[in-house]
Amino acid sequence: MPYKVKKRKCKNSQGKKGKYIITKKNSNKKISCHTSKSKADSAVRAKYANEDIQEIAEKVFIRLLYENLKKERSLNGSHPEEQYMEWHDFEKEWFNKKGLTTWDKDRKDTEKYLKNMGLLK
Repeated sequence: MPYKVKKRKCKNSQGKKGKYIITKKNSNKKISCHTSKSKADSAVRAKYANEDIQEIAEKVFIRLLYENLKKERSLNGSHPEEQYMEWHDFEKEWFNKKGLTTWDKDRKDTEKYLKNMGLLK
């Protein structure tokens, strides 16, 4: 957002009298008060620098959200509402422990199913 330095009597937050204020370009509302033009100019540069940092941070945040969305979509099943986000990464040793499934054939079928879904290594 464009800022402008204007010469006007003012008081800063500490109660000091100043001669220069910073406003937004199309507004007369005081943003800050400064004792000299050079201090006011420095404050304007700092405001622009801060906006650049915020803009970069915003772009990074949006990019991270987009990458996470892509990852979630890759975990979706064949149906749009079907998601396997709750599933844990199964380890083969854990899955083959006795007592988790009752029949060897069931165990093999389930293992094949989980491998096809990419949930079993």
